[in-house]
Amino acid sequence: MRKIESEMIAFLDNKLKDHGAAQIAIENKDPRKLFIYAAQVCAGIREVGGKNQGRMVRLIQETVGRAEGEPWCMSFVQTCLAYAETKLEVVSPIPSTEHCMTAWHETPKMMRVRTIPLPGAIVIWKRGSGPAGHTGILTEYRRTTFEAVEGNTESGIAGGKVERDGGGIYITSRSTKGNGNMTVVGYLKPF
Repeated sequence: MRKIESEMIAFLDNKLKDHGAAQIAIENKDPRKLFIYAAQVCAGIREVGGKNQGRMVRLIQETVGRAEGEPWCMSFVQTCLAYAETKLEVVSPIPSTEHCMTAWHETPKMMRVRTIPLPGAIVIWKRGSGPAGHTGILTEYRRTTFEAVEGNTESGIAGGKVERDGGGIYITSRSTKGNGNMTVVGYLKPF
């Protein structure tokens, strides 16, 4: 079950208090827009003290369980979902999990999009033929590329590969097909 920590709510509330569009999203009870804005203001959070470590990373990981130094890209998405749910008293159909491919498979089929997603969609990548993946929150879709906010990544594309175990939260530009051994499986509607 998703449960955002009170310290994380306070952090996001502080970041969004003077964000006019976010305040309008709250007033209009628009969870998808609030989800995007919460993600965007997290850009700049970095790991501290080692791989998958640091106070903010732990708060993010704790949204869906205990912080045990695990990869946290999906925990970041879950934290932003939990924030919108808490502020607007809504519930997302996205399952509470830290695993990207589990989220893809367990989300109701009517909430999946294969092409032309709207802003706020949750992009799911699959790494090779194994069970590992990566995720982010799409903010702008173009024909062959999109922009996203991703946790546990690096800034953009390094060596043609999507970085699925990087050091922070970044706003990225990605190919709609994928990069290297990371292929876009599809997109999930968050609400």
